[in-house]
Amino acid sequence: MEKAIHNLGKDARLHIIHILLQNRSKKELAEELGITPAAITKYLKGTTHPSDEIIEKCIEIANEEEYYEIVKIIINDISEALLELLGNVNIENILENENVQKLKKLLDKAFDKVLSTSSRFV
Repeated sequence: MEKAIHNLGKDARLHIIHILLQNRSKKELAEELGITPAAITKYLKGTTHPSDEIIEKCIEIANEEEYYEIVKIIINDISEALLELLGNVNIENILENENVQKLKKLLDKAFDKVLSTSSRFV
């Protein structure tokens, strides 16, 4: 997940901090992350943003519910960037790209799984 974390935008990083602050005080979160409460305040004010290492620690300390919320934030941030990129290129030129094909297969599999587990009364 290292590449995904490295490419996260400032808003996504802040959102992750907010997720963890829902169940902790600034002081508690700072202690868990090995930073000062002042650093948390700087994140919240937008003076600075959490580094890759801090985001990795956020993922490590997250409970299961927080973890899945953080994963959603990461997926949303990456997909928004990808959609922006794809809006500026000729799609036909990248359809044969190996990683694009892998992504398509992964998404097809995910959609098939969702559809197969959805209500059968539709």
